[in-house]
Amino acid sequence: AGQCRSVTTPSTAVPPSGCDDLIGAVFELGRTLCRLQLSDEELALFTAAVLLSPDRPWLTESKKVQKLQDKIYVALQHEIQKKHSAEDKLSKMVSKLPLMKTICNLHLDKLEFFRLLHPETAMNFPPLYKEVFNSELQYSDPRES
Repeated sequence: AGQCRSVTTPSTAVPPSGCDDLIGAVFELGRTLCRLQLSDEELALFTAAVLLSPDRPWLTESKKVQKLQDKIYVALQHEIQKKHSAEDKLSKMVSKLPLMKTICNLHLDKLEFFRLLHPETAMNFPPLYKEVFNSELQYSDPRES
């Protein structure tokens, strides 16, 4: 089963970066998910359900994605019941979705700010990173406009 360690982030461990709100939110999410004591299977299914979000504005087949996500949630509920976990475990997991969306939005804000401040560096982000976030951010040179 998945193991979580108690994680504390003393203010001296992370230098001030302008991303304190983002870093704090990520660690809070980690702590709350750790308290749920998810098995590897539960974590994998929950991750799949989160990634297969039908509410992304650029999706063209959102109904198909919704059906797939629903099937994953059914499999997740089955896995939770099979392990005789608490009845409300799935609802506790789903209750973390708003925090995840907040983290995503904070991350995009920080990326956009970084891109504007350091366009040369943003142009050199790794290809996978650009691919994942390119639907939200454009990596064009602001001096070209």
